Amino acid sequence: MKFKKSFLWILFFGSLIGLNETFLGAVKMPYHSVVLSVITLTILSVARAQLPQKGTSLLIIIIALLYKINSEGVHSCTTNMLLCGPTALLLLGISYEGFASLFVSKKTIKYLSYALSCVITSLVAFSLFALMNTYILKSWDTSRLTEYIFIKGSLTAIASSVLSLSGIFLINALKNKTFTQFNPYVINGVLGSLILTLWLIGYFTT
Repeated sequence: MKFKKSFLWILFFGSLIGLNETFLGAVKMPYHSVVLSVITLTILSVARAQLPQKGTSLLIIIIALLYKINSEGVHSCTTNMLLCGPTALLLLGISYEGFASLFVSKKTIKYLSYALSCVITSLVAFSLFALMNTYILKSWDTSRLTEYIFIKGSLTAIASSVLSLSGIFLINALKNKTFTQFNPYVINGVLGSLILTLWLIGYFTT
């Protein structure tokens, strides 16, 4: 894969996930982990459709983690922050990378493959995170373990697959009608400006 050509897109999608994790992650809401994970998986799916090569999803998650650390500040990276937020994000990213590499084709977009990747990623990542908190960190009881896996994991699987397919369909429609009209240098310039803006927002407003 020629990562050089895709680097701006990787930075852009990673910055979007980082923005989601940093700002929406600080908002108290019902089913907080579900909302964050659904948005992250949707962005990963759209990114995979744009960059179908293996390894891109993992790179995007690494950028998102760097964005989160940059926004929070190294001095505020407590043990809880390092073990919970980044670990959950890494589990999503690694799981999605693994299953997307198995199911998603580089040549054609098969919507079922993306939906399957989202569903299995949600169930696996939520299960691993729940098991870690229950049996390794010993901060959860078995009732919370069950709720996290079977309720929150299932909700994330359904919502992320629906939103991912909608996002991929929309991006493809816009790409075929609009994006092809723009000069690649213009697109790269816009992407670069958006990336810089996202990182400045994360740095100055946290």
